[in-house]
This record gives sequence, C-alpha cells and structure tokens, in this order.
Amino acid sequence: MVLFHLKGKEAQHEFLYECPASTPTAALIADLVRVHNTRLKVMRLADACLGLAAHGPLRPEETRGLSDEVAKLSELSLDKGATHPDPSNYRTGVPPTAATAEVLKRTAEEAQEAVSHKQVGHRVCMTVSRLQESLDNLRGAVMIAYPAYHNLPEWDPARMILEDKDPLEGTHEGKEVLCESSTGLWWAGKEMRRGKLVSDFLGRNEKTKVVARLQPANAGAPVREPRVDEETHKAMLSFYHKRQQEDKQLEDDEDDSYLGSAWANPRGLKNALVGGGKDIKWKPFN
Repeated sequence: MVLFHLKGKEAQHEFLYECPASTPTAALIADLVRVHNTRLKVMRLADACLGLAAHGPLRPEETRGLSDEVAKLSELSLDKGATHPDPSNYRTGVPPTAATAEVLKRTAEEAQEAVSHKQVGHRVCMTVSRLQESLDNLRGAVMIAYPAYHNLPEWDPARMILEDKDPLEGTHEGKEVLCESSTGLWWAGKEMRRGKLVSDFLGRNEKTKVVARLQPANAGAPVREPRVDEETHKAMLSFYHKRQQEDKQLEDDEDDSYLGSAWANPRGLKNALVGGGKDIKWKPFN
C-alpha cells in the first residue's frame, strides 16, 4: 500500500492515508477530499459537544454576548436558572446533568483524539469508515443528552452539524472545506492529474511513502515547504539569540582586573619550568 502523508496550511490538517498503487487518481482524490471534509466535521462537532457539556445550548442570536445587566436594560429575557454560566455569555449556562455532560465530554475528547494530526506520529491512517464511527459516537452522545433534540434549539451548532445545516459560507471553517470536483492532488511540485493511476506517478512499489497536498484547482501549485522544520528553526533562533547576548556581554565587559591573576601572567610558563615556580636560592662557594 502506498502511504500518503497529506499536509495542509496548518498542522491540524495533517493525516495519513494509504491505497494500492493501482488506484485511479480520480478515485484517490475523491476519497481524500471526503476524508478531509469528514475530519473537519468531526472536529467541529466535537467542539460543539464540549460547549454543550460545559455551558449548555447556544442562546438565541439576539441575546448572545449580553450580560444580565445589559439584557435588563434592553428588555430581553435570558434563560433563568443557569447552573454553569458562560463567561462569554454565548450559551445558556444550563448544561445537561453531570453524568450526561461527562458522557458528552468523554465522547468529544475521544473523537478529537481519533482524528487528531498527532495520529500521524502513531502511523494511524484515516478512512471514511473510521471517521464515520466517530461521527456516530458523537451523534449518540448528543441523543443521550437531548433525545430527539428535545431542549436543543435548532440554532445550536451541534444540532446544525448533525442535520447538515451548519452555515459555513463566509466562515474560516467554510474556506477549509474542499470541493471534490475542483480539488487537485500535488506531489513533489507536480499535479497528479485525473485519468491515470497512482503507479503512473509513483511507480509500482507498494512501500512508497510520499508527502502530498490537496489544493483547490484555481489556487495553482502549493507553496513549497521550508527546508528547515519548525523545531529546528526555533533551535537556531534560540542559539543565535544566545550568541548575540554573549557577544554583547563581552563588548560591555571592560574589566581588566583579571590581569593580576596568576593564570594571566605572561611569564607563568617560564616560572613553572624554572624551579617549579619558586624563587631560586644560591650562595657562593667558599
């Protein structure tokens, strides 16, 4: 199986994918786009579930961000009986029961871990079925907390994502979603065009590993990665900064008191060789 390491503009979009070398590039691109988009959906839904577990459903749009004092002045009614007030005043502050909230939180954290870019380090490949399992688990957790969406308003992000109604147009998340028909796959500065096989580009070796990128067709070739990775770059900057500080200290240090030290004596070697550094005593013969 050929191993693809898919990278994006941000580290969180990285994932592994494998397929036979005989796979048509059109089928490969279609599956990669589905995996990418489903990963984003799982991440959005997991964040929404964590919000539900912490502070309950989202408020109506006209009351979001309003404190109790402001709401009284504007004659807008806020939800009463908030047990876990939202510091940002975007949620009602009425989460489900403690046990149910724990289920939501645990399921969301497991889903985040399952789709995390850190799975690349564990050599875990992403598949649509694996991601769908995470989606199903999150859906089940939401149904436990809000059966048939009871007490979960239609504008809440978790419900909108589960019903495929989340408004992504014009948002940062929407820009990250790819369209299957207008997405290209790039490898080593070359586009793997549709109508061919993976082996036409990478050969028939099933143990090949490549770094690739998904890119909108109208965006052109992706920007090449820097030759130095981020950790090495940080280490280099730290080294040069430390070196500059040391050079500055040497320039500012004009103390010459060290000249009186024994190790700074220019005749120290001669004195050590002649008499072991001691004064030579002599007296005339009778």
